[in-house]
Amino acid sequence: MAKEFTPVFVGGTGRSGTTIILNMLKSHPHFHSSMPREIRYITDRKGLIDFNFRKSIKREESLRGVRNHIVGKVLAFTGKGPAHIVAKRMQGLWWSQVGKKGKPRGLVQGISEEQLSQALKVFIKGQKRNKIQASRELYYSLSSLQFQKPDVQYFADSTPTNMLNADYIYKLFPEAKFINMVRDGRDVAFSVSRERWGPNDPYEALAWWEKRIRLANRALSTIPAHLKLELRLEDLIVRKREEAYASLHEFINISGDVSVRQFFDAEMLAERMHEGAWKSEVSDPEKYQEIYEKILLSLNRDGITIEKFY
Repeated sequence: MAKEFTPVFVGGTGRSGTTIILNMLKSHPHFHSSMPREIRYITDRKGLIDFNFRKSIKREESLRGVRNHIVGKVLAFTGKGPAHIVAKRMQGLWWSQVGKKGKPRGLVQGISEEQLSQALKVFIKGQKRNKIQASRELYYSLSSLQFQKPDVQYFADSTPTNMLNADYIYKLFPEAKFINMVRDGRDVAFSVSRERWGPNDPYEALAWWEKRIRLANRALSTIPAHLKLELRLEDLIVRKREEAYASLHEFINISGDVSVRQFFDAEMLAERMHEGAWKSEVSDPEKYQEIYEKILLSLNRDGITIEKFY
């Protein structure tokens, strides 16, 4: 298998700017963003990481995650081989599910069912000889099938849990690059509480944010410095726009085209961040603030500094 592009894994805690970063980068002719934006079949339970490394139950973020972990182990005892479980999920949940607007979301957005079926046949056969090589070939095959423009140099997705599993991803793709998006935890937690996939209570979401920050920090600590970039959303949008943009420009070679810069100037605007919206929305802003302050102190004691800008 010839490596024709560099994988780029964008992630964060969720609601931290992962999608808008990917949308900006994809405007460059040499950069392709996945369809769907979150491919999920690498980091989700019983995906390629599980298949190759049996991800620890300690990585689970919730009781639901623990339950799914246990169910996966039970399936292994039913005679369903791990490779066939991966294939079944890719043809099921990861292939197509109903999105926010009622439309199909999943691999169906970027490839055909026949293309997926053929790639999985190659994967099932190849994994008998070398699991990691077969997993890499599956990823590169499914990714390149999405390309609709020539000379693609980068392919990226924005599954938020990419950063929580960066150490595992690096074992699969040592040539990959990682972009970790960080945003004020109060804004993240409040935004997450309004989504259907996270804690629906903003106070609980603060603890959820902290755990993801810790897991991501631990996983990213194993990645060589030249392969990872941490971007603070507030820097990119408001505080240090040019400096943050330049660091991204250097990390991902996006020179030679003005479209990325045009997107940055037109779309990466402060009014779209909704910074501090929690102040008028949470039931007890002072308590919310106090909890966040304690979290920042705890993180700092453990060597994780999240600067507070307001």
